Amino acid sequence: MRFTSKHQLLQDIEDEHRKFLALASLIPRKRYTESGVWGDDWNLKDLFAHLTEWEQMFLGWYREGKSGSRPALPASGYKWNETPKLNRAIWRKHQKKSVKRVLAEFDASFEEILSLVRALPQKKLLNPGCFSWTGANSLATYLAPNTCNHYRTASRILKRWLRAQKIPEAKSDVVKEV
Repeated sequence: MRFTSKHQLLQDIEDEHRKFLALASLIPRKRYTESGVWGDDWNLKDLFAHLTEWEQMFLGWYREGKSGSRPALPASGYKWNETPKLNRAIWRKHQKKSVKRVLAEFDASFEEILSLVRALPQKKLLNPGCFSWTGANSLATYLAPNTCNHYRTASRILKRWLRAQKIPEAKSDVVKEV
């Protein structure tokens, strides 16, 4: 999606985050470590950790780029065509964390993202060339895939898993609505 305003970008980030959390709220916390939600037997905790890590990578790119350095994209030692390998490393990194800690980090990371987006002027978010590290792209080109687009994908993953779990009919309206 090409954003035409800061408000539109912020609204999409907030809306998709809210939709993802609404779906996740249908799942009892005791099931957050149940495998099979996505990919190589990822669980919901893994999905939250994955989203958080990518938000934090974006924030790292931003901070490094703002200081005049050129960040390693997507991460040090990885090329874009190696994101499956990177995602597996992210998965391993967070395995020993508790659900409570992963959720706290997810919430804190989201607040950090919102603070940055709210603080930056629309021009810095949407105009190409404002940051040397983004090249001919806008900051939103890197921000959206690590926030709203990522939440949207995570919501699709959860919807699929919830359908496979045959959630009670009373909750299915929430899944359709989201």
